Amino acid sequence: MRALSIVCGIAVIVMTLHLGHGIHHFYSHAGHQGMHGIALYGAMAAAALMGVLSLVGGFLLLKGNR
Repeated sequence: MRALSIVCGIAVIVMTLHLGHGIHHFYSHAGHQGMHGIALYGAMAAAALMGVLSLVGGFLLLKGNR
């Protein structure tokens, strides 16, 4: 059970890094003509919150194995 928790924690952290890369790639390479308004900022805030909570969850999975 301990090994599964470690593997899951590492997988969550790697997935969070991939999410951050995807967010950066989407917002830096998308056309700036269509990127404006409250929907853009809401999506950015939701993605950032999801990334932070996911990263915290991954570290808690790893910390719980001590």
